[in-house]
Amino acid sequence: MRLRFLGTGTSYGVPYIGCKCAVCTSTDARDKRLRASIVIEDGEGENLLRILVDTGPDFRQQMLRADIDKIDAIFWTHAHNDHIIGLDDVRPLSDRHGYIKGYCDEKTMERLDKVFDYCFIQDRDHGGFPRVTPKVIEPFETVKIGEVSVTPLPISHGRAGTIFAYEFEKAGKRFVYASDCVGIPPKSMKRMKGAEVFIVDALRHAAHPNHFNIEQALKAIEKINPRQAFFTHITHDLPHQETEDSLPEPVKVAFDGLELEI
Repeated sequence: MRLRFLGTGTSYGVPYIGCKCAVCTSTDARDKRLRASIVIEDGEGENLLRILVDTGPDFRQQMLRADIDKIDAIFWTHAHNDHIIGLDDVRPLSDRHGYIKGYCDEKTMERLDKVFDYCFIQDRDHGGFPRVTPKVIEPFETVKIGEVSVTPLPISHGRAGTIFAYEFEKAGKRFVYASDCVGIPPKSMKRMKGAEVFIVDALRHAAHPNHFNIEQALKAIEKINPRQAFFTHITHDLPHQETEDSLPEPVKVAFDGLELEI
């Protein structure tokens, strides 16, 4: 499996509109953060499989920047706009390849169907519309996409309630993506332990009701004990290099375009 970070920013994106802080005006490309999203790739050539997590407002830009022309499945973490609102831009992908399977919990699917009801009409035989086949999944219900197993793990998003982190596994190698997280229930924590890679929300230094700050994220990483860990969903409070220099091994700050082999 190969993991690519399409975006590592918070709901505002970085730079913030109109902000002149040191991070928003930074010349370090790693301080430019589109809204949080990843793509998992497995295989090569005609057998290349792509699994997308979330379709935020930067989805079109992310697809163009990453030169992606096909998505096999979409998994949504939750229903907030910075994770769903770019769904309309799957049109050229479904025009080219037909229906794309979309997976999420019932609450997220209800929101998606309210905002994008036209995306989920089945049996369209022409382009011009996003074409997604909806699949509601339950916590810990494993879905197989090609040779990759995907399992939703419940986590707390604070006042937003319970949402999904995702575990991806192939041939015994696992990684976990836990964006928008402020708490990990015991059953999910047990499942996450020992992952090869753990990617976790680390919004800023100050506490937040809906997101881990750096201190909380580091405590979660210590419990899970992954081989590698990466912060994502980052605000303009955290300059990339300065933040990374302050972190213990094996923790790094993810950035847009970062690729990992797992």
